Amino acid sequence: MIHLITVVGKSAKNFYLERQYISDFKSLMRTVTSGRVMIISTKFRSDLFYNTEKPRNKEILKMWALYANTSLSGLDRKDFTVSDGDEKSLSRYFLSINQLSTNWYHYWLYRKAFHYMFSNDQQNPVAKTVVQCDQYLIEHTSTKRTPLIGSNEMISPKLTKDTLAIAMYIIKNETRSN
Repeated sequence: MIHLITVVGKSAKNFYLERQYISDFKSLMRTVTSGRVMIISTKFRSDLFYNTEKPRNKEILKMWALYANTSLSGLDRKDFTVSDGDEKSLSRYFLSINQLSTNWYHYWLYRKAFHYMFSNDQQNPVAKTVVQCDQYLIEHTSTKRTPLIGSNEMISPKLTKDTLAIAMYIIKNETRSN
């Protein structure tokens, strides 16, 4: 099951991880979750997807704060959201990504960080699910934003049954509008 922690606003700067630290942080997160992890980190927004049966949000936030050399007490509760489960996590994610795409500069920076993450871990099943959902939403809905990855990096358009169900759930709940 995919879970998502998003940190935005002023708190995002405190939870930002430089590229050279992301690999080590992902390794640490894999030991906590016993699953796959995907992190996209910018100074205005960071998204951490992880795959595990039960949510481990509190532990992960504590380790993330420790790794980013910041304090949880400095985290403004309005600046972070937690979503548990595939449908809820991916729906909230794509709704917020569509919103982010209205600010071309921030979206461009986010896409750049996403591209870096994806190009370094293309076999990650969590990353594949996110990219496949994104591709499906761009191709089959009225979403008017640039895909998260370039057309030369697109992955097989074959969606798994679970990924298709998630994409259809997102469409049904109209999280595609800009």
